[in-house]
Amino acid sequence: MDIRTYNLCALMLVINEVSSQSVTVEVAQGDAVILPCSSSRYEKDVFWRYRDTKTVYEIIEGKKNFQDQDGEYRGRVKGFPSEFTKGNYSIRLSDVKLSDTGTYSCMIPDSRTVHVELKVKDESDSSHRTSPDNSGIMRKAGSTSSLVISVLLCIFSF
Repeated sequence: MDIRTYNLCALMLVINEVSSQSVTVEVAQGDAVILPCSSSRYEKDVFWRYRDTKTVYEIIEGKKNFQDQDGEYRGRVKGFPSEFTKGNYSIRLSDVKLSDTGTYSCMIPDSRTVHVELKVKDESDSSHRTSPDNSGIMRKAGSTSSLVISVLLCIFSF
């Protein structure tokens, strides 16, 4: 394998790590849900946004920060500070409302952005009800398939 091929493979794997990931989570109205976000390393700054405009949760210098939190989320969002050093920046949103439906972004500067599509089911539809401790149904897209493609391209470039 020549140096250009090696560099291309390395770049593709870096692009995979510094990328977007999409997850869909479904939950019943009134329940609590975990919105997942993680990194392979500890990050000091992580920013959760709703539709890229409303501040949901922030981690600044490794500590939770509620200073700019949008009023709609006050008292309903909890992070897991003991997990930050493990690269886990997931949040728990409680008392989920129909108006919470939409796209949440977990932005890790210079690393990745995780997009979480939250689908809230009307509580009167009992066929979709989940328990309060359940993180709902999650569907992950993008990250795994792009990694597999990158590795296969590198293998077949020999």
